[in-house]
Amino acid sequence: MRELASTLLLALIVGPLTGCVTYWRGQEMEADLKAQQAQIEQIMDSQRRTREKTARDLAALDARFGDLERSLKGAVERLQTGSADNMLVIEKLREELNSAKGTIAELQHKLATEAAVATAGVPANPDAPVLPQDPVDLYKYGWEKRQGGDCAEAMRAFALFANKFPENGKADNALFLLAECQYQEKGHSQSIRTLRTIMQQYAKGDKIDDALELMHDNFVAMGKCKEAQPFLETLIADYPRSSRVKAAQQKLKDTKRTCR
Repeated sequence: MRELASTLLLALIVGPLTGCVTYWRGQEMEADLKAQQAQIEQIMDSQRRTREKTARDLAALDARFGDLERSLKGAVERLQTGSADNMLVIEKLREELNSAKGTIAELQHKLATEAAVATAGVPANPDAPVLPQDPVDLYKYGWEKRQGGDCAEAMRAFALFANKFPENGKADNALFLLAECQYQEKGHSQSIRTLRTIMQQYAKGDKIDDALELMHDNFVAMGKCKEAQPFLETLIADYPRSSRVKAAQQKLKDTKRTCR
């Protein structure tokens, strides 16, 4: 798994580069690769802990159903007496059964959520709350968490939104907000992957200029200032009416001045 992750990450990082890679740049990339491997290990560990917690929840649920089955069997056998007490027991068991069914549905939804979130490289959180299923509520939840500074929870929401509602008009916005949080959390390779998804799948959307600028910022943060510049140059040339052009022009000027 680690060897595969290394290969994929290396391909991701060096894919856009051309020409000869100098020795010092190679060392720099190797250090970045190790940092990304550490992030992968963190994600794998968090997923392991989530699976362990889910296994414990399922074991407890199985035991709960075993108790229900035994209680129900005994109550049914006593029903022939026609006792009102037995009818009360049956009603109580019915309520317990409905509650258990609700727990199963919640676990199924949580497992599906974490599977979708994992595809975006977002660490699993075994203690995280169940995310809303409605697209409006889910996007609102992610936005409020983002505004409140809880990027970890916002990433869960936006990753699920983009995975579950790719045709929604806010899908590219959700991906961009996810990429912003990934950038803020120093998950630059993950942020770049998310931004590439926007450029490839939502090329006609209104987040391409923002994505180009954030691409630049990610590459600069990774110490690749020369590779960062074309993203701003593309923004300025191809999106002259964008509200980001003025900031991009100044940012490009600053990057060229400080890039060595």
